[in-house]
Amino acid sequence: MCALAGVLLAMGPRGLRRLWSGLASLTGRLDVRPPAPPSPLGRPIELIARDAQRLGRRFRYVPTGVSFTRFEATRRAYDDVLAEACEMLDVPHLLRVLAPGPELDVERQRVEMALDRAGLRLDDAA
Repeated sequence: MCALAGVLLAMGPRGLRRLWSGLASLTGRLDVRPPAPPSPLGRPIELIARDAQRLGRRFRYVPTGVSFTRFEATRRAYDDVLAEACEMLDVPHLLRVLAPGPELDVERQRVEMALDRAGLRLDDAA
């Protein structure tokens, strides 16, 4: 500390002004703002919940005369949005692994209950 004080005294007033202005210009060029917060991965959970509710209604209440292709597309879309919600809320699932059939239906029901316990309402009253 004494050595630094000695150097500053030896610089004199003119040298100190030059040092001060140099430091001021250097700090003016530096970006001293805090880094931006990380951007979220994926869609907002509110949009995922809205899509899950909408697709869940379409999946459960199929109008008469709907083709199997349309029904299957709705089922896949519903399973995909449920899987997306599971990944956002860290709920384990097998929705993208199981083939269509009774096992997938049971897994879908389990996932719906797990998401409800995690706070994501999927029923019509939500």
